[in-house]
Amino acid sequence: MILRREIKVRMKKPKVYLVLSAIPVIFFIIILNFYFFGTLNSREFNSLFYGFLFSSLNFFLGVLSIHFGFEKSDNIFLIIILGGLSIRLFLMLILIVIALKFLFVSLYSFIFTTFILYFYYLIVEILILTEKKNFTLKTKQ
Repeated sequence: MILRREIKVRMKKPKVYLVLSAIPVIFFIIILNFYFFGTLNSREFNSLFYGFLFSSLNFFLGVLSIHFGFEKSDNIFLIIILGGLSIRLFLMLILIVIALKFLFVSLYSFIFTTFILYFYYLIVEILILTEKKNFTLKTKQ
């Protein structure tokens, strides 16, 4: 019976992750299409691209910290997650300052893209964490 529950939980995960990962990919493809068809100029494209790149880098570092710290004890898990969050926030601050000072991006497009995707990826990280927690609780029963 536990095996059947485990299979059902595993079958739901790829669909959820596929939908959640498709949204940023579709966003990036739309940006590329607008740029190649001449709707976006290079400054706007760079702004959107760097916002997408920085938020995605932050997300992948967060997922790595979740996967690395999940099987550890509770104290180590909190240290890894909160320490990783602090490092990632400081990294985002540095990247945003660099982009605004040296990369000549459009301020509003860059900030809008960065923070919208940042909050989207934050929600996805929370969903990944709860899915992992629910999966381990269901398989332990």
